[in-house]
Amino acid sequence: MSWHAAYRERYARLKHDGKSFFPYTVFKDTLAITVIFAVLAALAWRVGAGLEDLADPTDNTYNPRPEWYFLFLFQALKFFPGSLEAVAAVVMPGVVFGLLALLPFLDRGPERHPLDRPLVTGLGLAALMGVAWLTWRGAHSPLLNPIVEKDPVVMAGQRLYLDLRCAYCHAIRGRGGRVGPDLSKAADIESSEWMAKHFKDPQALTPGSVMPKLDLLDDEVLALVAYVKSLGTGGAFTAEAPRVFADNCAACHVLHGQGGDTGPDLSLIGAARDPAFLRRYITDPSKVNADSTMPGFGGQLTDIQIEDLARFLAHQGR
Repeated sequence: MSWHAAYRERYARLKHDGKSFFPYTVFKDTLAITVIFAVLAALAWRVGAGLEDLADPTDNTYNPRPEWYFLFLFQALKFFPGSLEAVAAVVMPGVVFGLLALLPFLDRGPERHPLDRPLVTGLGLAALMGVAWLTWRGAHSPLLNPIVEKDPVVMAGQRLYLDLRCAYCHAIRGRGGRVGPDLSKAADIESSEWMAKHFKDPQALTPGSVMPKLDLLDDEVLALVAYVKSLGTGGAFTAEAPRVFADNCAACHVLHGQGGDTGPDLSLIGAARDPAFLRRYITDPSKVNADSTMPGFGGQLTDIQIEDLARFLAHQGR
């Protein structure tokens, strides 16, 4: 007798003898759930959940990527661009879950061994292989934005900005409160020294200010100043900056309708990149984006010209 025939004989015997749902099946289900819950509780206690940096609506360099169990859907969206994204995000998952819900009605045969149900087993394996392949592709898909290291002092200032609820009174690039000035504009107007004194005692520096005294530590003041300064465009640029752009960049980049189309349009670059990023990119693009074909200008332009050009570009689109 083959192993398959022996299995079917044993299955038929057990089914004929039978055992009641309560307490036998209930006990098995309870035991399995208890073990799984204990494992999850132990992982949550000892390992915890991995958290990324605080969300920053002003950061345009973030690379969105879901948890591993959603990577297959993340990758599937790439095959349905534009208006077809709803097909991958809504229609296809809806069809799959609908078929799973209808499976007990579509497959009413008494056989339970996978080899006795070749159609359903084959479709299930094909679906699992497809999900596994999409998950692998999603995990290895290239990043949309180059990874830019965050300044820890600036990040500490951002956390302090959120903890103090500064957005209730201040906006950043138009988003936030209207009681105080927009901090992205103030970053270019006020010096670091003025900001530090203002954060320590607003009324002493600006009589009549409605901003309360926050009793910040010196390290907190420095962090908050660093964060606010990072929101600005880096200061004013000289009249030479547009000419530097025309001589070195316009052959490949469009700026307000004029220039070449080899590289991306830079008319709105200031809304996406800060001057520090632009300065690094102009100096040596390969250190910021390994796939960039743009030549570096570190040896062609002086540091002052690169800084001036970065400030000029940071103002575009503001």
